[in-house]
Amino acid sequence: METKLHTSKHPGGPPRGTRWALKPPVRAWPSAGAEDLQSPCRTAADGGSMQSPPRPVQQPVIERMVLVQTSYSASKDVNRPALGKLASLAPIDGTAGGSWASRGRTVPLHPPLVLGKLVLLSSMLFVMFPQIDLSVSRFFADGTHFYLSDDRLLVLIRDANRMLPYLVVPVMLVLLATRPVRRSAPQISKRALLVLLTYALGSAIMVHAFKFFFGRARPQHVIEFGGAMEFTPAWQFASMCESSCSFPSGEAASAAAFMAVLVFVPDAYRKYAAAVIVPLSIFVALNRVVMGAHFLSDAVLGWLLVCWLMFWLHGKMGLKTGA
Repeated sequence: METKLHTSKHPGGPPRGTRWALKPPVRAWPSAGAEDLQSPCRTAADGGSMQSPPRPVQQPVIERMVLVQTSYSASKDVNRPALGKLASLAPIDGTAGGSWASRGRTVPLHPPLVLGKLVLLSSMLFVMFPQIDLSVSRFFADGTHFYLSDDRLLVLIRDANRMLPYLVVPVMLVLLATRPVRRSAPQISKRALLVLLTYALGSAIMVHAFKFFFGRARPQHVIEFGGAMEFTPAWQFASMCESSCSFPSGEAASAAAFMAVLVFVPDAYRKYAAAVIVPLSIFVALNRVVMGAHFLSDAVLGWLLVCWLMFWLHGKMGLKTGA
């Protein structure tokens, strides 16, 4: 059986808008002979017996692919059942109406929700396994002494982090004070207020309130490292210290609050600035763990809590998504 090859009249291939379509299957049947056109019942006089005509033998189905030429505008309006089913599904964001094509194919992230879950999971981890704090601190201790507690580079990083609020906060206050004079860029005042609230509510009020209520002793002051105080897990109320308590880390909270200044970086360069500032912020937060001044849970939870506060304020203040 021969199969004809259908070629296009366009030497460079089919034009734009050309679609492939299946033609209905072509079934080949044997040609009917003269004897098949006779009466289906032969008489005995003809020397034959009563019998039905022979059934034709079904030949293999020949499916041919042909090019169907349609215009581009008409091809967009063709009813596609598969795409129609996808379009009828609920949109990604869960609201009524819309389609996948109009809503996009990526699920939007909600930083406050993600950070809130990280805070919850981290808290559960440190509460259920408090030995994590002791094991990490013991890694940087030589018996009863933390051998990097007096390292000059680490001390310099700590002091620089402590000086940042004294540089950032006055600049933000000036931006707010000059708001009546500035008529352009109204977002600047909101961004300055975001930075101020992150420092004030996060690294100041929240940190000192938690230190007062939880009263957790620092690693260098607990019995396991030569001190006289008892070790307590994160989120456990205690009275192991009266001032300068361990949970959460003020340096980690301040390092997280400094990331709020990224709202002043232009959109085109913000991701590059974040690629530098965010790792430095994490390093500064963990710096206090290496020096023996805080447990790992102090730094991790202090950093995450301020990050959550910063993004929550960002959404409540109605700042643009790009900011």
